[in-house]
Amino acid sequence: WQRLVWSVPDLDYAMTGRPTNAMAINVFDDQQRGRDAQTVRGLAATHGLIFVFRSDCPFCHRFAPILKRFEQEFGTTVLAVSMDGGTLPDYPDARPDNGIATRLNARSVPALYLTNPSKREIRPIGFGLMSDSELLERIATLARDTRDESTRLDAPPTPGRTLR
Repeated sequence: WQRLVWSVPDLDYAMTGRPTNAMAINVFDDQQRGRDAQTVRGLAATHGLIFVFRSDCPFCHRFAPILKRFEQEFGTTVLAVSMDGGTLPDYPDARPDNGIATRLNARSVPALYLTNPSKREIRPIGFGLMSDSELLERIATLARDTRDESTRLDAPPTPGRTLR
């Protein structure tokens, strides 16, 4: 069986799915990160992020610099909303909560949401401390979400392009 798999690529799982050896996994992951980065950069023109935090939250303090680097790298706009009226060093101009945290059901901080202001859409990205790679993956996944086959967050359908 092993020799057959080696000689017939269609039978080799490593050729059709996620690779199985360490070197190929690294290449696969690098390509995926590149695609995710391109997707997120494209989103930055029409979408933004809402960051809900408390100034006394150690997880918020740890997450803020990660989000700030992400914002600068991908050109996203971040609206920082403080539940307690305080600020964070990376977001000194944060707006005090005007009830949006309650409307978003942000009971846990840090909380991050993807918003499309033109369509008045807000979708949760996650709660709690996230790494930059996790943030990238989550936003790109939301962008590719095909829950509604007629629209996508990352790009309008083009002729000849099929939505999956």
